[in-house]
Amino acid sequence: MTIADHPVRQAPVLTSIFQPSCRRAAESFARVRARILLDSDGAVLTFPAQLATAEAVHFAVRYSSGLIHAAVPSARLDELRIPDQPALASEHSGIPFTVAVDAVGVGTGISGTDRAATLRTLAAADTTYRDLRRPGHVIPIRCRTGFDDPTIWDTCIDVVSAMGYRPVAVACRLVTELGETRNDHDARQFASEHELAISVPVGCYDPRRQAV
Repeated sequence: MTIADHPVRQAPVLTSIFQPSCRRAAESFARVRARILLDSDGAVLTFPAQLATAEAVHFAVRYSSGLIHAAVPSARLDELRIPDQPALASEHSGIPFTVAVDAVGVGTGISGTDRAATLRTLAAADTTYRDLRRPGHVIPIRCRTGFDDPTIWDTCIDVVSAMGYRPVAVACRLVTELGETRNDHDARQFASEHELAISVPVGCYDPRRQAV
């Protein structure tokens, strides 16, 4: 997978005057190897599921719609016996969601700590279907590998795999404070503010579909 990387624009302020919360977020995401991917529908925050922490999940929830996904290869979902989410043809979003899951042994499943544990469980090589309960609070997305027309979700797996991690990626759509999907400009500004790398996967981006 070829990914055209674009340098992140630096905020026009000294590093020393970043707000402490922004600095902690930047340091946290440096540890989990997070980055932003752009496609025609907006911006996706992604990082390796095996590195998921409560702090990283909290950040992802805060700046997204709150839906936290795990991009998982289709064959692995079959091994874990995670079925597709049933939907009428008229209601299908075009995204291959499965039923939501929680790791066995977590609390309610909704907290950052619990969702991070679920994400790490999904990524672990020795996880079996018995280690997950259904329904839950992390929504896997069934992904393909080795195709010439990958979706943004497929690309999330390619990115974390290229980093040397297990092929399961945390993924969520970033939104603005008004709840709207971040466009190209908003996403680059967000990446700069939080010191995150940003990439445009080849074939995923059509600027004509971006909101102005």
